Amino acid sequence: MRLKPLPVILALIIGLFLFAVLFVGISYFRYSSDGAVLNYIRGHRNDVAIACLDPAEPDAGLYHNADEAYPLASTFKLVLLAAYAQEVAAGRMDPQEEIPLAELDRYYLPGTDGEAHPQFLGSLGEGRESLTLSEVADGMIIYSSNAAADYMGARLQGIDFADLYRRLGVEHTDLPFSYLGLYLFMTNHETGLYADEDITLQEARAEQQRLEKLFVTDADWRAAEIDFLRSLSNFAPLEVQRAVVTKYGMAGSARDLTQIMLAAYGYNDNVPAAAQEVMRRHLEWPIRLNPENGKVFEALASKSGAWPGVLTSAWYAQPLGDGRPRVLSVLYRDLPDDFWNAWVVSFSHQKLEAGVLIRSDCSILSQALQ
Repeated sequence: MRLKPLPVILALIIGLFLFAVLFVGISYFRYSSDGAVLNYIRGHRNDVAIACLDPAEPDAGLYHNADEAYPLASTFKLVLLAAYAQEVAAGRMDPQEEIPLAELDRYYLPGTDGEAHPQFLGSLGEGRESLTLSEVADGMIIYSSNAAADYMGARLQGIDFADLYRRLGVEHTDLPFSYLGLYLFMTNHETGLYADEDITLQEARAEQQRLEKLFVTDADWRAAEIDFLRSLSNFAPLEVQRAVVTKYGMAGSARDLTQIMLAAYGYNDNVPAAAQEVMRRHLEWPIRLNPENGKVFEALASKSGAWPGVLTSAWYAQPLGDGRPRVLSVLYRDLPDDFWNAWVVSFSHQKLEAGVLIRSDCSILSQALQ
């Protein structure tokens, strides 16, 4: 009996559709659901750090690996924001100071920030030749521009960060250094691809500083580097990026991140009210950019980050109604590629975290760790 072509084609289409539905369903439950994230935490507890607490009762909070330094990626920019806020409050920096865009762009290394810096510049509108220092801070926190962070870091060179850390209660976090230097350390046109050499952290930092200075101050060197990166084959492979950020990237603890958030919301007498207001102005972007969040939260502050194998988040949230405030920091390191790829696209880890904040309840995380 000869099969008719049309029914066969329909059967193939239906089969492919059912396969696609099955694949999506399996992928969701393996990677993207709240249960998938909780199962990951349960199975990889040594590579997850969590601090989740009621600001009024911090000693009763959930702390898991919370005092261990993890790679922080862009969440480290909270440190720079705290220092900037201190300087503005003291009158030593003017948030309305006009900065030439060309000055900021000297710190931009194309292709290394997921297009964060171009998106930030696009948000300013066309025809701009300058921006305010306050807008630089927004670019650093909202869009996570590394160029904005490095420019801000350069402006904060004279800060006594050891004293700032003491007043914030920060104990397990690196002193600031350059994102630009870190990425140039991975690969550059002068020294080539990073090799796993036996060098100290101090030697690595010194080389990063040298490379950053060349890029920012030597126009010929900078032009050669940008030309070098026009070829995708010259970018550092993911395994090299993983190695460099793990060994030499900015690191800090989940507890330290919560200390910075607590300071922004008035739970630290060592931080003046004017500095707290500056920090909150930049951190509360989720409601400013998406007013729908204001239907759920009275206040919502966030800073997250991503490096290969690394995902990080720090939050302060005050739900509307009877919900109590919560401060939450969650850090992942050594994420397998499949989970990292899935979560970077789906934000599954942050959806779980948002649920914790909405319910003002850390217990779902503590139960996963039992």
